[in-house]
Amino acid sequence: MSPSEQQLVFGPNKSTYGQWKRKKGPAPPRPVPQRRQIKAIPMKEVKRELEDIEVQQQELERQGVTLEKTIRDKFDQAPNSNDDSSMTPDVEDLVLQLFELVNEKNELFRRQAELMYLRRQQRLEEEHADLEYQIRCLMDVPEHTKTDSDKTREEELIQRLVEVVERRNEIVECLEMDRIREAEEDRSIHSRLGMFSKGKISCQEEVTYSDSYYGKMKKKKKDKEKHTKKKTLKSGLDVDKDIDEREEAVPKHAKEKKSKRKWF
Repeated sequence: MSPSEQQLVFGPNKSTYGQWKRKKGPAPPRPVPQRRQIKAIPMKEVKRELEDIEVQQQELERQGVTLEKTIRDKFDQAPNSNDDSSMTPDVEDLVLQLFELVNEKNELFRRQAELMYLRRQQRLEEEHADLEYQIRCLMDVPEHTKTDSDKTREEELIQRLVEVVERRNEIVECLEMDRIREAEEDRSIHSRLGMFSKGKISCQEEVTYSDSYYGKMKKKKKDKEKHTKKKTLKSGLDVDKDIDEREEAVPKHAKEKKSKRKWF
């Protein structure tokens, strides 16, 4: 039996005319946006380590001042205080101990800066995830049902997200710049230590170098805090909400001018 004869006997094929096709149901709902999970840093441990570093810095400060006073007294008591060739072995040993304290204090400064960067980066990552979540929620709202306030809020969130990304990139760049600078500082310190051990650098020259080195470190830290505070006031946003008050505060004794420059 040919197809035409079958059509005459059994009637037309209903599937050909779409009578048996399944009707489309409602579209499934959009998936609910999920907040991106951030790998948390134990902030309590970071805070405790920062407090420990502060205590260690104070102890090194005390030891350094004591060593400096001892070295100056021994040089003042020497017959020819301007001649480094008359430096006794015990004085040379004290200067080498002072070098070790300088290195230890330098390492503490670096670790302190690294922890502060990591803490700020963690909080920026958390804010980044919150902003992404809020933006996704607003973008899931159909365009024809969005109010003017929704559109304004979405623009503000996107702008803040851009700022957070820029600040996070700045932290990454600062960490890399610090790493390069620290490597150069280590080479310089080790070079001067070798030259001092060989008698190519006088003790008085080391006093000048130590004063200049730590003076630059303190000035750089103060300038960075001043720049951060200025940027916060200019933007009108709490962009550095992660900076503790004790990081912004400058001790009164640090502002007082001293008649004699110190190594520590």
